[in-house]
Amino acid sequence: MNALLDKKPTVSLPSAREVLRTKVGDCNEHTALFVAMARAAGIPARISVGLVYVRGAFYYHAWPEVYLEEKAGRGLWLPVDPTLNEFPADATHVRLARGGLEKQMAILPLMAGSK
Repeated sequence: MNALLDKKPTVSLPSAREVLRTKVGDCNEHTALFVAMARAAGIPARISVGLVYVRGAFYYHAWPEVYLEEKAGRGLWLPVDPTLNEFPADATHVRLARGGLEKQMAILPLMAGSK
């Protein structure tokens, strides 16, 4: 899926349908599309937002987590990153929240250095 989208910063509330139509987006669009596709395939998925360390600095980032169940009935939420083409996502990801737009909005003051 990484190669499907043209990597461009966007200012939007992404929906998977719109991302498929435009084939353009940043981490939010990659994440929205991945979560929708995983859920359509019957794989539980959710959105994580936080920071990722890239080229010597931390940046806002969104990525999905998928639930993988083991035979013993136990499972784990595995972070993946379709934007950076990582399965699983590496240790450079620092999750600050999970969830949709409301959770993303809650961390914006942290990103701006707000008091």
